[in-house]
Formats: sequence, C-alpha cells, structure tokens
Amino acid sequence: MQTDEKQKADLYKNIKLTGLILFIPFVLPSGPIAGYYCADFLVKKYGLPNYLYAVLVAIGLLASLLETIRIIKLAVKTTKT
Repeated sequence: MQTDEKQKADLYKNIKLTGLILFIPFVLPSGPIAGYYCADFLVKKYGLPNYLYAVLVAIGLLASLLETIRIIKLAVKTTKT
C-alpha cells in the first residue's frame, strides 16, 4: 500500500515538473512581444520617440528572463523534495 502512494506522489511530482518546464517557451517570448506592442501603442498614440521600442522590448526581455529563472528554481526545488 505504501508503494502505491509513493508511486502516485512521484507521478504528480513528475506532472508538475513537466508542466513547469513546458511553460518556459511561452514565457520567454511574451515579455518582448508585450514590450513591443506597448511601445507601438505609445509611439502611435502620443508621438513618443522611436527608441522607446528598444527600451520596452529590453525591459520585457529582462522580465521574461527573470520569470524563467524563477520557474527553473521552482522546478529544481520540486525535484529535490
């Protein structure tokens, strides 16, 4: 009986880990894309300078990288327990 519960717990842990790892490819491009569209809106609506594209895309990329690092740390923590 103990073995069945352990196998079930391991299965759930592996499913959680797989979900975390599969989420990374969606997180990485979302930041720069959101930064681009925000910059596009601001430049067209308020006539701000065009270098705003580069600034907001870079901020989006940084945010995506930080979130990816957080997900990886969470995945490592999940495998250790």
